[in-house]
Amino acid sequence: MNTPTISAVRGAICVANDEPTLIASAAQTLFRTLMESNGLDETMVASLLITQTGDLTTLNPATGLRRGGYCDNVPLFCMPELEIAGMMERVIRMLVTTNCYVEHLKPVFLDGAERLRPDLFPAS
Repeated sequence: MNTPTISAVRGAICVANDEPTLIASAAQTLFRTLMESNGLDETMVASLLITQTGDLTTLNPATGLRRGGYCDNVPLFCMPELEIAGMMERVIRMLVTTNCYVEHLKPVFLDGAERLRPDLFPAS
């Protein structure tokens, strides 16, 4: 069996309100926590996919990351989250793809986004 040559880990964070500073802060917090929790550094990141719900319109999370000094050499791709009836509001999601294989990557869900994955984060 061949050893994989890439890895990916995802995460999500809820944003309190549709305000540029809050979106930027949430994007930076989610990215930083994904990296720290998984022992990654930016040189290991091949690309970063970002989605945001349609109710977050005042700032692109990629812009928030760049303003915070993150991802200068990482390709970022932002998309709207698919609109589903009853979906959680004000959520930013990220999928970090690495350019190397890293075992046991841990997903990160913050500030209420844990409810998106009760299988990973059961209510206590």
